[in-house]
Amino acid sequence: MGRIGFLADDLTGAADVLAQAHARGLDAVLSLDPAGGLPSSGDVVGIAGPTRSLEGRELEEAIDSGLAPFSSMELDVFLYKVCSTFDSSPTTGSIGCAIERLAAHWPDAGGIPVVPAQPEFGRYTAFSQHFGSYGNSLYRLDRHPVMSRHPSTPMREADLRLVLREQAPELEISEIHLPAFTDGSFAAEWADRRSRRGAFVVDAVAPRHLDEVARALLDSSGTALVVGSGGIMAGLARTLADGNGAADGRSVGVDADPSPGPAASGPVLAVSASASATTAAQISDALQHGWVGVEVPPGAIGRRPEGDWWHRVLSALEAGEHVVAHTANGPEDPRLRERRVSSREVGGLLAEVAAAAVERGLTRDVAIFGGDSSSHALLGLNVSELRVTEQFVTAGPICAADAASDVAGCRLLLKGGQVGPTDILRRFAGTPARTERWESS
Repeated sequence: MGRIGFLADDLTGAADVLAQAHARGLDAVLSLDPAGGLPSSGDVVGIAGPTRSLEGRELEEAIDSGLAPFSSMELDVFLYKVCSTFDSSPTTGSIGCAIERLAAHWPDAGGIPVVPAQPEFGRYTAFSQHFGSYGNSLYRLDRHPVMSRHPSTPMREADLRLVLREQAPELEISEIHLPAFTDGSFAAEWADRRSRRGAFVVDAVAPRHLDEVARALLDSSGTALVVGSGGIMAGLARTLADGNGAADGRSVGVDADPSPGPAASGPVLAVSASASATTAAQISDALQHGWVGVEVPPGAIGRRPEGDWWHRVLSALEAGEHVVAHTANGPEDPRLRERRVSSREVGGLLAEVAAAAVERGLTRDVAIFGGDSSSHALLGLNVSELRVTEQFVTAGPICAADAASDVAGCRLLLKGGQVGPTDILRRFAGTPARTERWESS
């Protein structure tokens, strides 16, 4: 079994873990059906669940069921994967709740480090304040143009200690700040925080900081627990692959390369439930370059695909056009105010759209946008396992699903709301669609 286990709070977050491991040559596999058992091989083995979108007892039960398969395994490190923008609240996707459940499953683990920084992706923690890039600027989390206005978990505070104390009032929260990495005190501070209960926020503004945290985790006796983003997975992957971590901090980073990705084999279907401004820009870019945009009306969610919007999706794909069907186009989309629906309902609809298009032989290249809803979409597509097949863009690898799924044999692009370059869909398509449709297999 792999040396690293992980539970991701949504599907696209899990894909980021796979991407970071794959980038350093580690074999990583993701299970979406832990009830059927975990994969028997892999350096990195994980489970993805929809916990970021859950609340209350349902959240606790989902975390417990996700942790259960790992608590009896011999692992060097166990990662509870969260978004590098710390998406959570006291009621929805509570990271504080996850820390409490981790401590319950590993009662002798000691203090649990919280390391959400991902410098290669413009996410930094300094003196426990968390920052994220947007466009060409850097913002404190509570002033971030996207995260401060997130439709489910708007971030009102940048000090992660205060965020966690609000989510888990009984939890002891401490910290390791940046000077520890340069004044020689990191090892002593790490040992002190690990000897306590509760959790501690660890600063990081450069890959070398994450490499030092990774080495400390891997040097721990027993299973070392960590709550963090793809940044700490990158540090762990570098350390495992190179023995000591890479001085240059190479990992899957910011998508500066404007070159297109590998060509799709025919028309692409993108389904999106993300309301972020980043995704809206990506949809706009696709539409400006000839993609067919289809607005999914609020009344369609929770029902079987039908009506004018559904026929537009099918007819465009049949004509060899690339299609992006979306339930929202930016945070100001009026559809968001017309009906409150769950991520499960939205994801279920996206799954039905993708499954029908694949079954009819209209596409073999499917993009799914949205963190919370994508987990439900993959479950709706009967996906049990995922592996990275192509290292594509930051936090958005191209994956393949197991042979029993509804999207077997397809290229799957999984992308969270706030990630990816503006031209991500055109990169995924690679070439104009307009090819002959396939026969269903």
